[in-house]
Amino acid sequence: MADGNQRTRQGSASSAQDLVVDGGPRCTIAMTADGIWHVMAQLVAEEQAALAAAAPSPEALCQRAQHALGLAGIGSRIERGRNAIGVYAAPLRSPSGEATLLLDGREVLWWVSQASSEAIGALIAAATEAMRSAPDC
Repeated sequence: MADGNQRTRQGSASSAQDLVVDGGPRCTIAMTADGIWHVMAQLVAEEQAALAAAAPSPEALCQRAQHALGLAGIGSRIERGRNAIGVYAAPLRSPSGEATLLLDGREVLWWVSQASSEAIGALIAAATEAMRSAPDC
């Protein structure tokens, strides 16, 4: 990931795994110590420039991405105070009902807000598969 996209997550529990989605950006998924999986993306230069030029507010970006997720038939919740959306799907819920998958960061939210329902579904399917196949889960 580009330097501006990298984050140090307190209590990191797993190293990032690549997610492969045809036509999508380079995405990674990693689980933190609290059991939450974070999907992040690195946009190609043209898409990064489009995001910079559009300069959507965090709230608008989350709303657009959440709308696209809804059109794809995927339940979600905006994580207030963060550039993240929690994804709700039956195999992705914790016993408390909280989302265990977050689309985390401006780059992945920008891509989701621009992507087709099929591409969004493919990303969530790839993330779900990575979660299920991870050791110790």
